[in-house]
Amino acid sequence: MLLIFPACGGGGGGSPGNSGNGGNSTPALQMASGRAPLPPWMTYCDTGACDAVAPLSVYACPAGNAQCTPARSTTIIAQVDNLPVSGMYLALSAPQGESVRLVSGEGIASVTSVSAYRAPSIMFGSDQDMLLSYYNVAPVWGGITPLPFVSKRFTSALVDSVFYRHPSYDTGTAAADLHARAQSIVTTQRAIAGVSSEHVTAFFMPTEFVNTPTGEGNFSYGNGTVTINYGNPPYIAAMGGILRTALPRFAHEFTHELTNEIRPAFAGNFSCLNEGVADALPYAAGFLPEEDFGPVGLRGTNFDSSCTALSEMHDVGNCYFWHARKAGLLTQAFLRAIFHPGHAYDFDSCAQNTLKTGNSILVLFTEAAGGASMLSVLDSMQIPHASSYEAAKQALGF
Repeated sequence: MLLIFPACGGGGGGSPGNSGNGGNSTPALQMASGRAPLPPWMTYCDTGACDAVAPLSVYACPAGNAQCTPARSTTIIAQVDNLPVSGMYLALSAPQGESVRLVSGEGIASVTSVSAYRAPSIMFGSDQDMLLSYYNVAPVWGGITPLPFVSKRFTSALVDSVFYRHPSYDTGTAAADLHARAQSIVTTQRAIAGVSSEHVTAFFMPTEFVNTPTGEGNFSYGNGTVTINYGNPPYIAAMGGILRTALPRFAHEFTHELTNEIRPAFAGNFSCLNEGVADALPYAAGFLPEEDFGPVGLRGTNFDSSCTALSEMHDVGNCYFWHARKAGLLTQAFLRAIFHPGHAYDFDSCAQNTLKTGNSILVLFTEAAGGASMLSVLDSMQIPHASSYEAAKQALGF
């Protein structure tokens, strides 16, 4: 079963309650009404919009008979507030030795899970007894097995939030707490960056909603929409609660909304630098713990001594800022300056072993640090660079 869900920009975790320089007050909550909005990749299927998409067909077979055709089946339909929706991620607790195969439809299937990307239902066949989803739903053989979720929504001047949960899973005050803390994160990180952003709509969802081909469910769309996968009961228990799984992810994805505002200042491949900023700002603000920032990256590489061997974009970006942190220079003032660059840059931030990238990072970080020498920081990264800040500027044509 998929238990760990790295965000669009790094690992999970966080420090709920630490709201940086934005205080820890709880804004007033206002409940929303009407049909709950859905994450961008999902739709309601009660209006005929899903008719053109075929159901996903999946068979589970016993050991030694992987190509069986089960005699019994059930149709699994995901629901939000009693309305059918498209797509779902379905964890399986199959018997030992069971094999699972995708028969037809757009998605993937394995012995531990099924992902239906856009399908309105899953036709699931098995002659073996098993439970479905992280909430141990018993199949209704020969009929429809609903996979229900309920929503709770809040609105505010800064953030609208939509929170979904399975009815059997008691999340306590998590929905209201996430909404309140999200507002504090927005206020704090806007203040540090000195950059505003669009009003935010945040979707806080369980693993079962993560049915996209990329799998993680943590996204920033650059238009005020962010989606956060808070996980599933085993993962949440291991991490210490929903706030612990969701808030750092929200802080990261919201940072992408802020960097979207300064994207014109960075031509070329901005993705690695973008991911690094999206962890560095929440870290400096107190919303993301150090172990999620570095030095061990998403692929298990320790980048404390070098950035040269990295290839995963989040790891490359975090490595740049991790070495600034090692030098004691990763302050809120430093991050604010990153959001107000003094030049228009054009470099590939994921090509950390090139001279142009090294020179660009040298100039950007030197100016963000108020002119403090960053040569030792670049040496610590072990990426190529000019012999001085002035030489790097000249090489870049600044």
